[in-house]
Amino acid sequence: MRFKRYGLLALLLVVTTDTSIAQQQRWVSLNQCVDQLLLRWAPQQLVGITYLSADEPLLKTTAAHVTAHNGTLESILALQPSRVIATAFTDPRLVKQLREYTQVTRLAQPQSWADYKRWRQQLIELGLEEQVSQHAAKTRVQLARLKSQPQQVVFVMPNQWSWGEGSWADTLINQAGWQNLSAAEGSGLVALQLEQLLQWQPDTVILEGFSENSFALANSWRHHPLLKQWLQQQRVTVIDSDKAACPVVNIGLYLDALEQVQQQRVSYDPTT
Repeated sequence: MRFKRYGLLALLLVVTTDTSIAQQQRWVSLNQCVDQLLLRWAPQQLVGITYLSADEPLLKTTAAHVTAHNGTLESILALQPSRVIATAFTDPRLVKQLREYTQVTRLAQPQSWADYKRWRQQLIELGLEEQVSQHAAKTRVQLARLKSQPQQVVFVMPNQWSWGEGSWADTLINQAGWQNLSAAEGSGLVALQLEQLLQWQPDTVILEGFSENSFALANSWRHHPLLKQWLQQQRVTVIDSDKAACPVVNIGLYLDALEQVQQQRVSYDPTT
């Protein structure tokens, strides 16, 4: 009788523990940019992030309880998520498998302003209405300031790439009331011809995504003598690779960089 009583008590404890876990919001991120977003906006709900964010400073402060997973089904389920947050770039096979065990939210990957509004609405539906409201209000103020000083800009990126028409960067520039000269070269990611670039005289050149701390062949065209000479005659602002990697999540920092157009000349270190 005593054995049966202890056995029943143990079973009740297991059921109670499982129920308690199920009632908690335990979110696991499947994308590095989502890692950044949820570490800022929902650290209490977040229990898992990708291994790519294992060195995030917030993991030592407000999110010390968060664990990095390696992206496998087993490592994600081990965190007992009540919901996983994916994006359009997440492996669809993994998403399908996860739907058999837990709730899945697949966030939009904005290219247009309509996409961006849908992305914000998805976050509101997750219960982040206050965070989205503050984010949207700050964005409106930043865009209003930029609209007061319309400019022509051109994006200069590694490997002679730039942002063309219909890209997220182009959408953001249009929302600011500015003109993206690169949009005339095509849609999405477009190739820049040095000869064409040298003929342009934009108000601002936006250097985006260049690595400043390590050597990369993709950066080498920035050291072309003619391009260096042209850049020295331009007003330049820099969007570093960290901000460029997650431009929607970092929209505030992105717009800050556009507001704080650098007056000084660009530094050309041959080791970068």
